[in-house]
Formats: sequence, structure tokens, C-alpha cells
Amino acid sequence: MFKQHLLQNLQREIFLLKQLAPFIEERDLDFRPAEKMRNTIELMQYLSGIGAVMMRWFVKNDLTPEEWVKIREHRKTLTRENFKERLDQQMEEILMYMNMITEEDLNKKEVELPSKEKMVLGIAIINAPIKWLAAYRYQLFTYLKMNGRPELSTKEAWTVIQS
Repeated sequence: MFKQHLLQNLQREIFLLKQLAPFIEERDLDFRPAEKMRNTIELMQYLSGIGAVMMRWFVKNDLTPEEWVKIREHRKTLTRENFKERLDQQMEEILMYMNMITEEDLNKKEVELPSKEKMVLGIAIINAPIKWLAAYRYQLFTYLKMNGRPELSTKEAWTVIQS
């Protein structure tokens, strides 16, 4: 049951990102609110993969320096047009990794975050991919608002809107 709840939270984050995607315009991509902050396209690149990358980190623990280079290179090919597709791909990868995990793993397997903090896998999934997707999704929303999107409301950032 815990596994299903985690998966539903990850799916919700991806859905909410896809819901924001149509509001991103070409003029937004280079928007950077302050020096040494990601611009919008860099933020999108991060969001397009961090959930799946962290699930891989926890499940396979095979992210060598060479793999990180491949991941960064792949992120650089992200565009405004393929953002939703990349989010779908990420969700497929998340599902694949979640299928490799048992309920017992979630409650007993200890993993290490990139920060070297150790915790049980289920808690790590909450504290890394779920929280990161949520926090950076809202940062994307904020960037769009700051760059002149008065038609956007918090509803688009937090509520699943059925069309």
C-alpha cells in the first residue's frame, strides 16, 4: 500500500508538470531570476529527469561518473517542444524502478542520498524525488509568473485539472 501511495505522488508531480508545460513560451527559456540560478530551460532539463535518476540511484546504484556525463548530455537535448514527452519517458522509468521495489524494501532497505544522508528507501523517495519534483515544479511556476503570466494561478501549479 505504501508503494502505491509513493507511486501516486510521483505520478501527480509528473502530471502537474505536464499541466504547466503548455504555458512555457520561447521567451521564457532564457529567463533567470538572479545570477547563479538556473534559467527556465535548465530548470526544465533538471525536472525532466531527476525523479527517474534518483529512483535509479536508489534501486540500481549504478551511476558512475560516465553515466552522469550521459545523463547531462541527454538533458541538454531537451526543448520546449519535447518537454512533455520527456516527462512521459521519466514516468515510464519511474514505473520500471518502482516495479523493482517491494513493500519490504520501502520499509527496511537503507539507501544513501547524494548528500550522503542515509535513510530507509520509502522515506528517501519522499525526501528526494517527490519533494524535489514538487519544489522545482513550483519554482518553474514562479518563473513563469515572474516572466509575465497573469493567466496562471496557483490552481495550475497544485490542482489536477481535468479537461
